[in-house]
Amino acid sequence: MIKLEQVSKIFYKQKREIQALQNITLHINKGDIFGIIGYSGSGKSTLVRTINLLERPTSGNIYLSGQNIVSFSDRELIPLRRKIGMIFQHFNLLSSRTVFNNIAFPLELTGMAKAEINKKVDNLLRMVDLSEKRDEYPAALSGGQKQRVAIARALASDPEILLCDEATSALDPQTTRAILSLLKRINREMGITIVLITHQMEVIRAICNQVAVMSQGQVVEQNDVNELFKSPKSYITRELLNPAWIID
Repeated sequence: MIKLEQVSKIFYKQKREIQALQNITLHINKGDIFGIIGYSGSGKSTLVRTINLLERPTSGNIYLSGQNIVSFSDRELIPLRRKIGMIFQHFNLLSSRTVFNNIAFPLELTGMAKAEINKKVDNLLRMVDLSEKRDEYPAALSGGQKQRVAIARALASDPEILLCDEATSALDPQTTRAILSLLKRINREMGITIVLITHQMEVIRAICNQVAVMSQGQVVEQNDVNELFKSPKSYITRELLNPAWIID
């Protein structure tokens, strides 16, 4: 479903070259919950932003459902991006709009009829257990509730892929578990492929079936989650796993 082939990304800062991604090759199957983990600065957020070309790679190819999208124009990317939802660490909600209107916003941009919008948003509110918060503003919500609004908004355009960039990093452990449970249910019931960026191995263990470990712009290890926890091969993977190990 998603295939990255020798993807590299170079940024320039005051004439200095920064190699953010180096020859990344990944294959993410339809229906996967695919985790990408690494420390801050490892390139994982840059990588996830190449999937919908919010960051265009310097070199390499990106295939979505068999189509190489690297050469797509901005106009060609519009319908493609409607099929790729994205949620972020800090929610990115519009403070001047209610919960209902935040979720409705992407539907309004498509010109959907008001009656259809009302029906769809009400269904999404039920899915994320926020029907009673329909007319509240973001300032009145908890962090977990804000993230549920962001998830509902990302689902409004019926995406095939959901990109989650550190979506639980700002949440407490109990709320994190609830959000991960919701994402797992969305994956199971709606068949949406999820790509999840995190620096927490506990998140990978809880929800993902496949994982890639990143360091210094490179994928240093990729495996089935159970195999990776059982037999980590790279130093950086063992270091990331270490806080979760129990020593008697």
